Amino acid sequence: MISRLNLIVLLCGLGTFLLRFLPLWQSRRKRRVAAPGGPLERLFKGVGPAAITALLVVSLWPSLVVNFHPISALGTGLALLFIFVIKRRWGGIATPTLAGAIVYGLFIYCFG
Repeated sequence: MISRLNLIVLLCGLGTFLLRFLPLWQSRRKRRVAAPGGPLERLFKGVGPAAITALLVVSLWPSLVVNFHPISALGTGLALLFIFVIKRRWGGIATPTLAGAIVYGLFIYCFG
């Protein structure tokens, strides 16, 4: 029997796969080049943040909802603030995500 956690992981993996596969499959099926700034380009720009958000929700759900700990919630809020500030200042996806993970890890290491 498949456990609830395994089902959630499986569904998240399937959703991430479909977010990446379906736009490529659809564009290949149409066999035309999308115009710059067209709907396909906007869709591709949204896939990265959507995948990161999905992973963030899945990983933080247990510590914020199921077993709420104020220190964990404070660390999460601080990490999200860092992500927001760095994203606004320098842009990109990788640097803000890495900075948020480092801030959260250091905060939990020091105070948790």
